Amino acid sequence: MSCWCPCMIYGKNRQRFDHLQENDTADPEHGGSGCDADCCMHLALNVLCGFGWVLQLGQRATLRARYHIDGSYVNDCLTAFFCTPCELTQESRELAEEGMTASNTERLGQTRNT
Repeated sequence: MSCWCPCMIYGKNRQRFDHLQENDTADPEHGGSGCDADCCMHLALNVLCGFGWVLQLGQRATLRARYHIDGSYVNDCLTAFFCTPCELTQESRELAEEGMTASNTERLGQTRNT
């Protein structure tokens, strides 16, 4: 999916990340359909000038900071430019892992309260 529709994966990742940031819980929609304003912006930048990867830089840097992953802005830039599908898949997996952890923690808390 990341190879053929990177804009949709970007949109899903963005929704999942925003939900985690705002609610500190997993997104119950798992990023939804991915067809949203973020997807359209990524698509437009890719089609018009090939710069959709630029949108990924800020999100990647924020994810690295959140998960304490070593790296640099230069490395993020090179990864997003040359390996867009790999970069989006990596982000998606990181978000899925945190989403599962958040969901398990939430369920454990509910179990203890009952």
